Amino acid sequence: MAIPAFSDTWAQALLAAVNGDGDYADAATGWTNPVALVAVASAQLPAGIAVQLDLASGTCRDAQSLQPAAVTAPFVLSAEIQVWKEILDGLTDPLTAVARGQVMLTHGSMFTLMLNARGARALLASAQQIETLWP
Repeated sequence: MAIPAFSDTWAQALLAAVNGDGDYADAATGWTNPVALVAVASAQLPAGIAVQLDLASGTCRDAQSLQPAAVTAPFVLSAEIQVWKEILDGLTDPLTAVARGQVMLTHGSMFTLMLNARGARALLASAQQIETLWP
């Protein structure tokens, strides 16, 4: 059954997917920062929505769905919901989307993100495992 994108249930499914993914555990051993994925406000999603992940050395300690204004993560990636759909459907590479300005790093260091590109890709590969219902 498909889970609504970026909902509380989706965030918990992502937590389980990340913690069950050996590739992510290997790829993200050096990453210790919380990250938020924000779907910005749009016609499809008037208030926007975010998922904040407490990531630490290849594991996810917590995941929660939030309003974008409530995000406190030091790394925040923002995009329209359609862009997130394309990324999570495997149609768009996440780092290419960042380079093209489709995904904006609104908080955090681009240098640090690029140093951890393998972990970032593995994180989104974990998210691709979730059967997602898109608005």
